Amino acid sequence: MSPLELFRRNQKVTMTFLILLAMFAFVVLPTVSEYMRRSGPGMTDPVLAEFNGVSLTASRVNGFTQKHYATVQYLRKLAEETMRRGGTPKVPGFVYDQQSNQIQSVGINGSPSDDMSVRTMQFAAEAQKQGFELDDTSLAIWLEQFTDGTMSEREMFALLRRETNNQMGQYQLYDMLRKQLLSALYFRGASATVARGQFPLQSPLDHWNNFLKLNQKATVNAYGVLVNDYVDETDANPSESDVVTVYEAGKDRYPSDQSPEPGFRRRETASFEYLLGELQAFRDAEVAKLSEEEIKAEYERRKAGGAFQLPPDVVIEPEAPETPAAGETAAEAEMNEAKTPENTSEAAPTAATPPAEMKDEAASEPETPAEKASEEPADDDQEASAEAKAAEQKQVEEFSKELEEAGNLDVEATEETATEDAATEETPDDAPESDDQSSTGRDSSGVRLVAMQSDASTETADASTADEAETDAVEAEETAAEETTAEESTPEPRYRPFEEVRDQIAQTMVDAPAREARDAAIAKARNVMRKYSRARAIYGVGGDDATPAPERPNLKALADELGLTHRKIGPFDPVSLADEPIANSVEESTALTQRGVPFAAMMFGIEGQVIKQELFTPATSVDLETQRTYLSWKTDEKEAYTPELDEVRDEVVAAIRFTQARELAKQAAAAMAESANGGTDLDQLVPEDRKENYYKDLGPFSWLNMVGFGSFTIGNIPELDSIDEDFMKTVFNADGGEHVVAPNGPKRVFYVVKRTSLQPATSDLRAIFSQQSERIIAMFMSDGTAAKVQQGFFDSIDDETGFQQYQLPQ
Repeated sequence: MSPLELFRRNQKVTMTFLILLAMFAFVVLPTVSEYMRRSGPGMTDPVLAEFNGVSLTASRVNGFTQKHYATVQYLRKLAEETMRRGGTPKVPGFVYDQQSNQIQSVGINGSPSDDMSVRTMQFAAEAQKQGFELDDTSLAIWLEQFTDGTMSEREMFALLRRETNNQMGQYQLYDMLRKQLLSALYFRGASATVARGQFPLQSPLDHWNNFLKLNQKATVNAYGVLVNDYVDETDANPSESDVVTVYEAGKDRYPSDQSPEPGFRRRETASFEYLLGELQAFRDAEVAKLSEEEIKAEYERRKAGGAFQLPPDVVIEPEAPETPAAGETAAEAEMNEAKTPENTSEAAPTAATPPAEMKDEAASEPETPAEKASEEPADDDQEASAEAKAAEQKQVEEFSKELEEAGNLDVEATEETATEDAATEETPDDAPESDDQSSTGRDSSGVRLVAMQSDASTETADASTADEAETDAVEAEETAAEETTAEESTPEPRYRPFEEVRDQIAQTMVDAPAREARDAAIAKARNVMRKYSRARAIYGVGGDDATPAPERPNLKALADELGLTHRKIGPFDPVSLADEPIANSVEESTALTQRGVPFAAMMFGIEGQVIKQELFTPATSVDLETQRTYLSWKTDEKEAYTPELDEVRDEVVAAIRFTQARELAKQAAAAMAESANGGTDLDQLVPEDRKENYYKDLGPFSWLNMVGFGSFTIGNIPELDSIDEDFMKTVFNADGGEHVVAPNGPKRVFYVVKRTSLQPATSDLRAIFSQQSERIIAMFMSDGTAAKVQQGFFDSIDDETGFQQYQLPQ
């Protein structure tokens, strides 16, 4: 072997070793580190459930849930690729919404969770016991139908490895599909008459009651007795036994302002650090780089293309009104302005003031007797009348001329007929010649047309010819008027001034470069954060002296360099985080879908659906409405826990006192209702300093509102606090005019309520209910009976399999 070949061989070996080392460092070591962290001293793998003698540990259930989630996401990608290639998944249970262009179901259960994982493994085992089986060939056929034959097995499994980061292969996919399909088959067969606990199992009376809840509307007067007003009347030092009892009852319950039950368990908390890229800030930075000439040039370019044009009816007011001349009133100024040449130049000519052209033409022609008479002195009325007649005669002559030039056949025929008649007719020798006659046909026709329109006794043509000529003259007159009006009504286009649209133009000019600059800044910061995250995963935090922990980047300095905003927030739990602006953002890759993953879900996770973000792992989220991009990571976290009594003693005492105050408020509300029913006006019973809690004529509102087929909510009374089913039941079942006491859901307010009206009348409702189309909704409302039947099915399966479920240790 030559030295060159030996060198090349050693080089290949070295490259292979480096590649394997990199894979080990970035793939194997993080997994081993995570395993060692979770399996360190004192860590155990608790059993979550047992059935048929099989123990399901937490790690096994959690692993199944994660694979279930990965399988659902993979099937979504597979379906998208199938449809992109022109196919359609043809497996039972696949649902695609054409209207929203969203995949609703992929053919298997789409809601992974640990509870669902336990049930899936349990039902799949029961299906196999009953003889159901799915071999690899059947699953391959199922996948072929899913892809509609558009993808090969090699392409499908390559996509699987890519989407799951090499965490799943063919064996893991087939195992998950087998269990999911067998479980669904067993569940459907066993609960064919119960559709997920919602199928109605009700009598006709139940249908009538449901109909009333949706269609009957009440109007009420209500006064709210606040529990907080009676806390000071309770014992500030309850007994230790009461304290311990209340603590034990609520120590594992999370507090909720919508529940009357106290809770003391602490939610998981986390602190965050993030960089914010606001698109508007980058736009402003890019606008500052533009020159005024560039913006004006863009304005002229868009203006030439038709932009910024004002509608004809828009009037641009002058910036400042002109000051009238000295001694001139505002009214006189307006009149003088109306008389200016600018305001009169476009006015239509009248009979009294003919256009200059018309006057010139009239002056060049021989004067008629009427014109001569008009030159003689006369009063104003006679002069105006003469001028009007002259203008009218001239206008008719011009129309006659236009008709002749257009080649009007009717006029020519009239001329020929008139000429023949004149040739055969004997003219008396002593007949005087008219001054305005001419030997040409044009003059003759013009005179005849004037005579035809002004004096019927001088007509020489027959009636039909005269009518046709007159019609043509009128049409020509209307056409000329329309053309003149169209020319006058088409003003020159007007545009918005540059100063008004300058900022708008500048912002749109820089939109694309601003987005590029923001994305580039976020990408650069992400690379810095990701590099630290990977180094931290490999070397760990607080390692030995030989391998010190990587240096955490200074995000504040990085933000200043890149034009981003830096913030540190927390600690927050998933509830308190909602008040932060970043909580309005969603995971970047899901931002344009209807199922965008909220920031809180990204950071804290959703059991079985979204895996929570690890510490110092960068995540990008966006708020499309405000055009903000967030690059964040968790800097600290604290798991949920149950506090010791001493830590929450004050909260326990407050809960005891609030419970006691609740009884006092209830008694006060009942006494007030009794007095009102005895004849005392409720207005007089309400304390002066609590008038704001008294509401009159609330409604009308219904017991239930439908928000979608099969979905209902409690009727809306926005003035009252957290109304629930019990409140509605009390109000709608009360006798008319009676005052009743109805608490809200959390029982922090007791309302004294009087129902003042209930509409429509029962007879009208019965008439409506008799129509099947009107009662169909009420027939499909569930009262919980079907859910109880379904729960009975689960209980029977649990008894058969010896199922036991345990809670995770706190």
